[in-house]
Amino acid sequence: MTLITYLNRVHFADGVLEEALRSELEHNRRRRPLIIVESQHVSGALADRFFASFPIRTLAESFVEVPAIPTEAAAIRIADRYRETDRDHLVAFGGNRAIDLAKVARIAIAYDEPLAALSSAEGGTQRIGQDLPDLYAVPGISGFASAVSHYARVKVASGRQVLIASRHLIPTVTICDPTLTLGSTAAESASAASGAISRGVEAFLSRGYNPPADGLALDGVARTVSHLSRAIVDDDLVARREMMAGSLNSALSLQKGVCVVHAITNALASVTDVPIDPSAVGRLIVPHLIRFYGPSVADKLPTLRRAFAMDDSVDVADGIDAFLADLPLPNSLRDMGLDDDDIAQAARVAVLDRAMGTSPRKLEMHDIERILHRVR
Repeated sequence: MTLITYLNRVHFADGVLEEALRSELEHNRRRRPLIIVESQHVSGALADRFFASFPIRTLAESFVEVPAIPTEAAAIRIADRYRETDRDHLVAFGGNRAIDLAKVARIAIAYDEPLAALSSAEGGTQRIGQDLPDLYAVPGISGFASAVSHYARVKVASGRQVLIASRHLIPTVTICDPTLTLGSTAAESASAASGAISRGVEAFLSRGYNPPADGLALDGVARTVSHLSRAIVDDDLVARREMMAGSLNSALSLQKGVCVVHAITNALASVTDVPIDPSAVGRLIVPHLIRFYGPSVADKLPTLRRAFAMDDSVDVADGIDAFLADLPLPNSLRDMGLDDDDIAQAARVAVLDRAMGTSPRKLEMHDIERILHRVR
């Protein structure tokens, strides 16, 4: 069985890319894609496979000017090209950046309003309808947080970031092919694993009652923890497949709500021009968040300990910290190029984020700043 229907249609199998993309587009009679892809993914063996997967007589256009954070300006450029060249669907290939930009572009194509007016804060979640162009997402190793999620961050014309969220933003089809992650570097694998773990932990500990999402979060953590070392050391296909499944499940668990790590990492990205890897930030702050949550999550920690296969004598926050510590990622915010001023600004931005409402214990601005200073 290669087809999973949960929030959308997900094809998941080794080597499924070519068959799935071709069959989906032929079934839906799509012939004129606008492909959103980062410039580093337009050449090479994987890119060759991807571009060769389209049906015969496909008339494709590509957009490669993908910014580090989706911007309203880039989304409008895509919308203009979509209309001018008479496209009939979008395809996003690669990482979160490309897939999130494609989501935002769907809004720009379907609506003439400024994107800020369609943000969650302005009631956009209820106003965004089904009249969006189809989006087919083909994630690489860093694309799963976006490939099945219902939200995207965008930097609007004023320079601030807003959250756009709607169940209609979920890609029409997601194609998960573990062979697309073979050959990933140790750092790319570590980042993907850190993202899956931080999303899963946060979703499981967050407020709200959603047993299916909790199960997905725990499964995502357990699969990732069990197979990370093999994926990094041996580039083993079975390990890659399980890592991809873990990333997919942790992303699906965010139906429980976007979490604190998301708010903090986006706040950091909004106050600096330095490229920020959200997964690397999540790896640093998740153990400190667990310590901050304290008694409010105490009843969940035994279950989380089992997902990490920890001994009963190990403190959960310390165990997660130790598991993530040796990964080939930056060991501090300073290593990422951030300074104390960035931390202070980010704390002021993050505390206002709606995602903070999912936290099992309320964080004030000084709490966020204190956590960030501990990993600076």
